[in-house]
Amino acid sequence: MNVSIALPSRNAPRTKRFEAVIDSGASRCIFHASIGRFIGLEIEKGTLEETLGINGTSRNYLHEIVLFAPGGIINIRAGFSEDLPIAGLLGMNGFFDHFKVTFDPTAQQCEIERIF
Repeated sequence: MNVSIALPSRNAPRTKRFEAVIDSGASRCIFHASIGRFIGLEIEKGTLEETLGINGTSRNYLHEIVLFAPGGIINIRAGFSEDLPIAGLLGMNGFFDHFKVTFDPTAQQCEIERIF
């Protein structure tokens, strides 16, 4: 899914749209640290959270951001990590709590519907 992010302040610069993976196994939304730096975050000043994933332990730094997704703007607390091998993961906290997500493995697609 294509998304962009920004700091939660008025007129804050936001990223260009980038591809993030919808991941029902991720506990929260996580983005690569370079994306956070682009919008002005000092990554290591966030709250440290260590997570265990498929590649082992990862250090994530949590920050309040704005997620621009289909259906509008969502204020979320997201992790930023140097260890993430992709641009972003859209996880349970921050994404799935705002969208109904239906996976169709036979068609290799998913459908999302915003929950207001």
